[in-house]
Amino acid sequence: MPVQPAITAAPPGFEPVPARVLTDIETLPCDLYIWRGPRPILYAMRGGDLRRVVARAQRGMSFLVREIDADLLHGALAASLPRVLANQRMSPIERSKTAYSIAAKVLAPVFMRDRPLDHDGLMMTQNAVDAITFRMLEDEDLVWAMVATMQKHMATHTHAINSAVYGIVLARFTRFGGPQEIRDVARGGLLHDIGKNRVPKVILDKPGPLDAVEWQVMRGHAKAGHDMIVRALGYAPSYAHIISEHHERCDGSGYPTSRAGSQIALDSQVVAIVDAFDALTSRRPYKTAVTAFEALRLMRVAMRGQFNDELMREFIKLLGGWNALSGGNVSGEVSNPDLVGSLRVAG
Repeated sequence: MPVQPAITAAPPGFEPVPARVLTDIETLPCDLYIWRGPRPILYAMRGGDLRRVVARAQRGMSFLVREIDADLLHGALAASLPRVLANQRMSPIERSKTAYSIAAKVLAPVFMRDRPLDHDGLMMTQNAVDAITFRMLEDEDLVWAMVATMQKHMATHTHAINSAVYGIVLARFTRFGGPQEIRDVARGGLLHDIGKNRVPKVILDKPGPLDAVEWQVMRGHAKAGHDMIVRALGYAPSYAHIISEHHERCDGSGYPTSRAGSQIALDSQVVAIVDAFDALTSRRPYKTAVTAFEALRLMRVAMRGQFNDELMREFIKLLGGWNALSGGNVSGEVSNPDLVGSLRVAG
């Protein structure tokens, strides 16, 4: 059989699935197809031994699943995530890459603008990020593999997953609290921008500065996200405040309520830092990405006072830049002051 290339697009009614994300699922939850010629061809039927299917797949091969079967596959992937993360036959980097691919596939429906946020999808999302959280609390090698994978593949992973991982790292190494408190940081970090599903794309992707009306709409995403989570679950979860507070700033300059200092929950302050850092180091339609060093300089100089100083110092240490950014080095001018303007990079 000729090698099947990785599928980056899919015909109408199907979605691509890399073979490597299926390695820890035993039974096929739905039919698998391959794209050969003008139409998809059935490759393996539901109920079959998926490990055999994956074992005979060519390296880098991708399958197709019907969109109507996608929820079945996403559920099986979410259930396999703890096994992947604990699989000692794989190196930490391999586990990290596979976990990221699984998480991205499981979480994608939650962030679809044309799909309502429902209870089952949100619970699956929580379970996926919980699996990553609790494994990272036990396995330090995996912690740094996750960070390394995220940095090397920034374009392929969502801001939501990046924020959750950075949040876990910062909370874990600052002895922020117990597993449940760190779990809430991860959940809040993952879902902090869910309210942007309600912001028109013309505003989200606008290449120039937002006007006053557009800023008002953009700033509404924090409350909108909080309300979406509460409606989907039927109650306010213990991390809901993070979603509504992630743009509050320690100096009172944030939104939606201009809280300051200790008025802002500590876990919200953690997410505020990692959200801003990942946004600054990611390319957006309205800006280029900056280096990690430049992002930390912006946050320490141009945005001075906005973030919890102790947490900020610990975050810099964790990223290996404390010696370069401490003392006199953080008091200089930023090299690209134009980025500071509206700082929608952290919006």
